[in-house]
Amino acid sequence: MARKTKEGAEETRACILKAARSLFSTQGVSGTTLTDVAKMAGVTRGAIYWHFDNKEDLLMSLRDEAVLPYEQIFRSGGRVDEPDPLGKLQAVAHAILTDLADNAATRQVFQIWLDRGRLGVADRKETPLEREERRMEAVQQTERLLRNAVRQGQLPLDFDVRLGAVAVFTFIDGMVMAMLLVPATCNIKDDIIRITKAFFYTLHAVNNPYFTRTDKPEQLAEEG
Repeated sequence: MARKTKEGAEETRACILKAARSLFSTQGVSGTTLTDVAKMAGVTRGAIYWHFDNKEDLLMSLRDEAVLPYEQIFRSGGRVDEPDPLGKLQAVAHAILTDLADNAATRQVFQIWLDRGRLGVADRKETPLEREERRMEAVQQTERLLRNAVRQGQLPLDFDVRLGAVAVFTFIDGMVMAMLLVPATCNIKDDIIRITKAFFYTLHAVNNPYFTRTDKPEQLAEEG
């Protein structure tokens, strides 16, 4: 009985998220009420409040479902004992872009967040500073992965992990933006693997002077 109750609760939560994703995508977050969500999901407002604190919590849950799998790969790749950190990083980039190309639900969530950022929606709880901190955290996590790649011998000792992390983040961010904003001219579904491999090849290309540290490589141990 308890198992059925749990399964029922999970099914209700999934229905609510699906309805919210559809409505936020078509009407915007500000233009959608929890009553709208409840009606589309076929549940009561009370059921929504059982699972979510408010509309913002519902929105954050949509975001978490879309990005948490990638964040988990990021974290595991940053472990000192990870044998292939560069491979992990490339896998994240490939997974994000492939999921965005193949999964309509993922595109909807990314589009919702993109639209809120561009419109500067007044009811959002995340301040510009908090948004910047979240993005910096992603860059710093990428730095840890690249630093680990240097330790594992996948990148040269004089590799500039800070610059490399900014390049990786900009590559993924830019590709996501292009796929959302100009999907007709950025139809890269069949070329995602080639594009991703081409980018990561530039990171460890032999004698690439543009990713060379200007300080002493010995400082790597102190930074770790």
